[in-house]
Amino acid sequence: MNGSAKLRLTIAAAVLAPALAFSPARAVPGDADSAELGLYAGQGLLDDYGTFQPDDDLLYGGRLGAFLSPNWSFEFSYQQLSSENSLGAGLDITSYRGNILYNFLRGRRFRPFLTAGLGLESTEIAKVDSNDPGANVGAGLRWYYLQNFGLRFDARFVHTDLGAKIEESQGNVEATLGAVFGWGGGPPADGDGDGVRDRRDKCAGTPQGAVVDVRGCPLDGDGDGVWDGLDACPDTGAGCPVDERGCPLDTDLDGVIDCNDKCPGTPQGCAVDEQGCAKDEDGDGVCDGVDTCAGTAAKCPVDATGCPTDEDGDGVIDCEDKCRGTVKGCAVDATGCPQDEDGDGLCDGLDQCPGTPAGRTVDEKGCAPLFVEKAKLVLEGVTFETDSAKLAPESRETLDSVAASLRAWSEIKVEIEGHTDASGSDAHNLELSQRRAESVRDYLVSQGIDAARLVAKGYGESAPVGDNETAEGRARNRRVELKKLN
Repeated sequence: MNGSAKLRLTIAAAVLAPALAFSPARAVPGDADSAELGLYAGQGLLDDYGTFQPDDDLLYGGRLGAFLSPNWSFEFSYQQLSSENSLGAGLDITSYRGNILYNFLRGRRFRPFLTAGLGLESTEIAKVDSNDPGANVGAGLRWYYLQNFGLRFDARFVHTDLGAKIEESQGNVEATLGAVFGWGGGPPADGDGDGVRDRRDKCAGTPQGAVVDVRGCPLDGDGDGVWDGLDACPDTGAGCPVDERGCPLDTDLDGVIDCNDKCPGTPQGCAVDEQGCAKDEDGDGVCDGVDTCAGTAAKCPVDATGCPTDEDGDGVIDCEDKCRGTVKGCAVDATGCPQDEDGDGLCDGLDQCPGTPAGRTVDEKGCAPLFVEKAKLVLEGVTFETDSAKLAPESRETLDSVAASLRAWSEIKVEIEGHTDASGSDAHNLELSQRRAESVRDYLVSQGIDAARLVAKGYGESAPVGDNETAEGRARNRRVELKKLN
C-alpha cells in the first residue's frame, strides 16, 4: 500500500472512531428545519478510463444538508478519490455534487433513503485535466443511535461523460460509511399528534386520527360535524343528522336514513318503500313484515298480527260468518251457522245425545229423559228376529238414543226386562226373554255404558200388557222395558 492510500485510511478511521466509541442511546431522526453534517470514507470501484485501467481505491469526503420535510432532504457534498494504475500513473477525481434524498420511516431509528443528484466531476489523468458534468443515483441507510448522532451507509452509481481531452464515458460504483451529526430541528413539538408542529398549528388539540389541513385544522369534507379520519361515513349528504361515527341516523331502524325518510317512526319490523313508508299490500291496516296473514280479503276485520278475527271462535272468520255470536262449542257450517242434525234445538257439539228421535222432548243436554213420571219405559222400536234374541237392525236407533241418555245421567241404574207373548211353553218363553234382555244389555255395554249399571232379567209371558188371544195383544206383550233402580 502506498503512502497516499495509508493517509486516506487514517482519515477514514478518524472519521468513524467517534461513532464507534459511543454506546447506543435515544434516536432523534432528522425532521423539517434540521441540518445535517457528515464525514465519510469508502471504496470506489472504478471504470477502465480507456487504456488507463486504474486500481480500485479508497475515497473520502464530507456532506452538508438540510431536511425540507420529514421525508425530503437536500445536501451538498465534496469528495476526493485518488488511484494509480499498474504503471504507477496517477488518477485523481474531485467531485462537487448536489443531491436530493427521499427518506423513509419517519421518526424511526433506522431510516432508509433513495438519492439522486448532479455535480461536477473534475478528473486528472497523467496530468491531463477534464472538468465534466456527472449524474449519480443510489440508496442508503441512516442509523440514529445517539441523540443527534448516528451512522450512514451509501451505495451509488456515478456516470460521467469526460471531455475532449479524454473522450470516454465512465461509470463508477461507490460504497461509503460515515458519521452524521444533526442540529437545529430535533423532534417536532406536536402536542396533538396531527403532523403539524405546534408553532404552526392553528387548531391545537385536534382529536387524534382526524385529518388536518396545512394549518393543523381538522377537515370535514361532508360537513356533518365529524372530522375526516374519524368519520366512518365520509360521504354523508348535506344536512343529514349523523351519529358520533359520522353515519346517517335511522331512528326507526327501517333501513331508510332519517334525512330520506318520509314516514319517520315506522313500527319496527315493517317492510317499507324507498321513502321509508310502510307497505300494506292487502290493505288491512297491518304493515307487511308484521302482517302474518298476507293477502287478507279487503275490509276483513283483522287483529294486531293482520289475521282475520273470529270473535265467536267458531272457526269461521268474521267477514264470512253469517251467524256471528254463535255459542262457543257449537258445530257450524261453512257460513258459521250452528248445525243441529237431530233437530232437537240444541246445536251439534253441545248436544250430548246426538241422534235423538224427532219429536222427543230433550233437556239442556240435548238428551230425552228416560224416566219422566213412570218408573218404567217401554223401548219402542226394539224388536228381534222371530223366536230369536238377535236384534233387528231397526232397533239400533232406539238403543243408541237410550245409550246417549244413560251417558248423560251417569248416576242411574236400570233393569232391562225381557217379555214375550204366550206362544210356546212357559219355560221356553222365560229362557227367550232372558236372552233378549241380555242382548239389549250387551248392545248398551258396547256403546260405552258400564255393565254394573245394567241388570238383564227375563220375565217370559208372566207380565202381559195385552190380550194374548189377539195378534195386537201378543205384539204388545213382546217387548223390552227399562225399569229405574235408583
